[in-house]
Amino acid sequence: MNGFISTPKSTTSVSEVFESRYLIWQLIRRDFFVRYKQTSLGILWAIINPVVNLMLFLFVFGMLVKVPTPEYTAPFSAVLVVGILFWNLFSSSMNAASDSLVNNVGLIKKVYFPRISLSISSVFVSLIDFTIALLFFIPCLLYIGVDINFRHFYVLLPCIFFVLLLGWGMGCFMAILKIKFKDFRHILPLLTQTLFYASPIVYTMSIIPEKFLFIYQLNPMSGLIAMARWVFLGGDFPDTYFLVYSVSIAAVIAVLGSIYFILHERKVVDLE
Repeated sequence: MNGFISTPKSTTSVSEVFESRYLIWQLIRRDFFVRYKQTSLGILWAIINPVVNLMLFLFVFGMLVKVPTPEYTAPFSAVLVVGILFWNLFSSSMNAASDSLVNNVGLIKKVYFPRISLSISSVFVSLIDFTIALLFFIPCLLYIGVDINFRHFYVLLPCIFFVLLLGWGMGCFMAILKIKFKDFRHILPLLTQTLFYASPIVYTMSIIPEKFLFIYQLNPMSGLIAMARWVFLGGDFPDTYFLVYSVSIAAVIAVLGSIYFILHERKVVDLE
């Protein structure tokens, strides 16, 4: 069986999504080629975007503000690289999933299929971008003298998975909210910017006052970024309870987001 197209009365289930895997693969190919096919630099944009962000934040927070990172022996640029890479994975997967319905209303009107396939395929494109950037930056980290302990890489895949899961889960909520409430499309960039500065991207948790640390750790990206930095930069392993909380929240948001998406996906055409 090459693919699956649901009927108007069908209810999306895990088995339906699995049966639509061929469709998901075709959507991934379509989204990836559409993103880069008509650009002069092609997939180099997957590297250019994080490099530009790195240069900007390195100048502001590394040279002007001089943010301290005492828990790492690696230079601030390395701390920043890891934070930006994993933040980009989260934000791009969240934004891609949130646009999955809005950008495919024409397709949804023509044929019935598990709509959640659109959000799944969109985050895989974000994963491809992340992989390209990661393969570029690992040699860069080695070049600037970062002593990467490759034995820590057993944690890398789970870290990537839960960051992607968190972004996808939040994106599923936002995909429906964008359709139901038109103003939400303007709120989302503000929300993304708030989450960026509420996460340890351009700084580390060492600068957070002790009395605010518990509140700060409620953000699941805090634990996931700390785990990612341990993989590449070493230092002390993040608190186990902190990590368990972060991955648990990521999983819960993904489950609730997918349920919310599925419960409202049939109303998309009418709402749009």
